[in-house]
Amino acid sequence: MIKKIFFFLLIIMFLSNCGYKPIYSSKNLNFAIGNIKKNNTALNNEFAKKIYSLGNKENSNKINFEIESSKAVTIKSKNAKGDALVFEMQIILKVLNLNGDKNKNQTFIKKITFKNSDDKFKLKQYERELEKILINNITKDLINFFSKI
Repeated sequence: MIKKIFFFLLIIMFLSNCGYKPIYSSKNLNFAIGNIKKNNTALNNEFAKKIYSLGNKENSNKINFEIESSKAVTIKSKNAKGDALVFEMQIILKVLNLNGDKNKNQTFIKKITFKNSDDKFKLKQYERELEKILINNITKDLINFFSKI
């Protein structure tokens, strides 16, 4: 019994000393988000919400830019009846006029494929979840891009 308690305490001691540090902490970023110009669409608003939460707000290196985003869901395969079996969702984010420079543009593209479902309500929910995942992945790529500027 004493060995079990000692072993348990030893494991807790080792695990508590593991240094967890967030990778995308705003304290470590060398930029701040200034003004984002965008059209008022749901996808642009979602990207703007994610992007505004980025950056070190105390930093004087403010980045101003425009965003344009689009989402496309296409059928990748069909069955013999012509019903869709597999879809592909593609989200594109274009960052334009970075800090007023019309030549500094960057495009981020992410794709994912998924199977069709008979329950259309669950399919729409699943599409929304996949959209959130793609937006998060593009946002991570955007952080890396801004960090290199």
